[in-house]
Amino acid sequence: MKITKILFALSGLGASLLTQAQSTAIGDTCSFGRFAPGLTSFAFASTNTTQITYGVNTTTNIARVYTPTGDVNTCRPVIIWAHGGGFTTGSYLEQKTTDMMTQFARKGYVAITMRYRLWPTTPANNQQYQEALIRGVQDMVAAIRFVRANASAFGADTSQIFVGGSSAGAIIANHTAFMDQSEAFPLALSNQGGNYNVSTPTVNLSQPYNVAGCVTQAGSLWDLNFLTGETIPFGAVHNTSDATVPHNTGGGSQQIFNQLQSQNVKSFLKLTYSPGLHTPFPATPSAPYVDTFNVASYTQLYAMLKHNGASSVTVNSTTLTASPGGLAYQWYLNNSAVSGATLQTLVASSSGNYKVVTRNCTNCFSTSNTVSVTLVTTKLNSFAFDNALELFPSPCKSFLQIKHGGDVETINIYMVTGNKLIEISKPDKTYTLNTNDWPSGLYFAEILSNNKNIKTIKFIKSE
Repeated sequence: MKITKILFALSGLGASLLTQAQSTAIGDTCSFGRFAPGLTSFAFASTNTTQITYGVNTTTNIARVYTPTGDVNTCRPVIIWAHGGGFTTGSYLEQKTTDMMTQFARKGYVAITMRYRLWPTTPANNQQYQEALIRGVQDMVAAIRFVRANASAFGADTSQIFVGGSSAGAIIANHTAFMDQSEAFPLALSNQGGNYNVSTPTVNLSQPYNVAGCVTQAGSLWDLNFLTGETIPFGAVHNTSDATVPHNTGGGSQQIFNQLQSQNVKSFLKLTYSPGLHTPFPATPSAPYVDTFNVASYTQLYAMLKHNGASSVTVNSTTLTASPGGLAYQWYLNNSAVSGATLQTLVASSSGNYKVVTRNCTNCFSTSNTVSVTLVTTKLNSFAFDNALELFPSPCKSFLQIKHGGDVETINIYMVTGNKLIEISKPDKTYTLNTNDWPSGLYFAEILSNNKNIKTIKFIKSE
């Protein structure tokens, strides 16, 4: 535990200024079992489904969106999933895929199973395979852009869009994540429109298609050089006896994992052994095999999520500041919640150990480092205005007048919750503040001298 001790001058403040409530134990977790991996913990009992058209081809660029029923959060992580079938068969509504998307949504995700353009016959050579792959990437790019453009409709967090898939769908997801358009197969790309924009409606072309991670089942990557310089997290589950898409040759999951590990990229690999099997296929496969694959995917995606990030507290004079990015904050003093202290900043009011618990919009909590604060009354011999300093009236109603003898650099006015209300630089020796619009309550005036001495005075604003 990192402890930082700070000393500063403070006058007339006591430990009873803020009402304290008994704290509850809150760790770096997500509430209600949200996102928890496995098949036994679900935050939601049911899901809503919506049929969408995400691309220019209204016949094939369609998808089904699953969202958790009754969820009030508005920035859920997204998983976009592509089915398998050798680029020629398969359905986005096959049972194993819809079951998986339902489970993802019940865990709190926006889960999308997408239909993509299939190759009309089994590809006869590498170029046809590449063209079939390019078409899948173009469609997945369009789906990502659609989600970004319509994020509010689905309660989607655009900073946490993940792609995934099974078999051919896994290969599409891997290349969407790791193969830049400039690296794509030149002839195949030229034959399929020349760029990644082919399936994207004009209205969505300005949307980026980068992803936060890739989670696949029995996938591969055509060229491991696509991974050079990449930092995108990767997860995969692969059967070591898979003869259709080998795990350790031809750019299989083992090779992708090894390469990313050598680049210190967050990556995960679950290897299984089931003789003679590829992915959980056909549509009604044996439950244990499906469960093994799906639990691995849930676990890997959970590990990639930005639950909240590490919270931290910094100190500046009398002000404690939590790291940004939270939806709500709760400050604690000596492990007791400080009543009303729910902003990013807090003015310390008494000595003790401070920390903050930050919550993001998906109900994930993160607890900061602890900062030890000692309030010391200091004699300010060199503080020229010390004896002449006055704040009146207190309580004030429509105005507050501040008088000093000189040598004042800055006056900061804080609400009791730590929110800075106003900063006055180089104030006149008599300075009047209009307080008509201020809410009633306790305030602090922090006065800094030119030589950086500090004096803090409390005052009350009444109706």
